[in-house]
Amino acid sequence: MTALTQSAHVEPNPSAELPVRPPRFGGVLWRLSRRTNGWALPLAGRRWNPALGLVIHRGRRSGRPYATPVAARRVADGFIVSLAFGAQVDWHRNLVVAGGGTIRWRGRDYEVAGPETIGADEGRAAFDLVQRLFLRLAGVDGFIRVRDASVTTR
Repeated sequence: MTALTQSAHVEPNPSAELPVRPPRFGGVLWRLSRRTNGWALPLAGRRWNPALGLVIHRGRRSGRPYATPVAARRVADGFIVSLAFGAQVDWHRNLVVAGGGTIRWRGRDYEVAGPETIGADEGRAAFDLVQRLFLRLAGVDGFIRVRDASVTTR
């Protein structure tokens, strides 16, 4: 269990403004998410599911396409996404390095620009009451905003 919190496990962060944190709860949630990813993946990004979005990104080294379910909420100019496992997760680092990616939310794909860190209060405010409660109980205090790519290129 201690191997998960050693600095050798975490790669350097390509963006100085985004802090790298170890996985929450000593890796318990991390291991649970790896096991539940199989059922969450088909549910994420569906028209009828506003709670889960699907981040579609490319590997930093391999260039392979990946899809990762995340808690995401639509805001006026993009999305607020929770970093339940910290900023060191691959999908987040891939978005930072690539300068953006795609979020599938409610059955529609949105091209988004690179992520920017926001405060926990601002992040939680985007979610509904029940989701905010679960985010607080889980101790999730990391959030990012990704803006629509069409908004950032104007």
